[in-house]
Amino acid sequence: MAYWTGRSSSSRYDDGKQALSVDILVKRAQDGDQAAFEMLYARFNDQITTYLSRMVGNDGVGCELTQETFLKAWSALPGLRNPELFVRWIYRIALNCARDYQKRQMQMQTVTFDESNSDDEHLQVEGPESEVAQSELLQLALAQVSPLYRACLILYIIEDLPQRQIAERLNIKENCVSKYVSRGKEELRQIYYQLQKGKDKAPSGRKGR
Repeated sequence: MAYWTGRSSSSRYDDGKQALSVDILVKRAQDGDQAAFEMLYARFNDQITTYLSRMVGNDGVGCELTQETFLKAWSALPGLRNPELFVRWIYRIALNCARDYQKRQMQMQTVTFDESNSDDEHLQVEGPESEVAQSELLQLALAQVSPLYRACLILYIIEDLPQRQIAERLNIKENCVSKYVSRGKEELRQIYYQLQKGKDKAPSGRKGR
């Protein structure tokens, strides 16, 4: 996969132009100005990475998906009719990347479980080798929350965004945000409890059937 390396493009823009608005940068990028797009990348990379890392529950995967998001954004940018909607648009791409990744993971896990179902020894080897830290368990639980609820939770709790901005980025009604956050919290609580319960009950060694 190619990567946006954030090459320094400051030579093309003086200090007074570094504060260009998002819509102006988008328009320039749509005209093929890669330096303008790199400035957009530099401006939103950290936000998108944090968002995706929380969505999938893995920092490394979050970074990979961020690269995928910006690559897709660069390819699809000419089709963005309203440059002022760039932030909402790229968050939507990021959400779709996360969903696609999780679908692939579920398919892989299904195949793995099916192939390993008759191999109890293999399952035990891959069993709990060490206790999962509370923060890691919470991250695992968050990754299992319904995608839309999870996205709302991340933007509301972790990124501390107002409901209006969350609604814009996720393309949902503003009055739905608080409802989704509430439902997401409840899902997170239940999933975390189940994971914690399963960890506590995990056998220390292999048991015979």
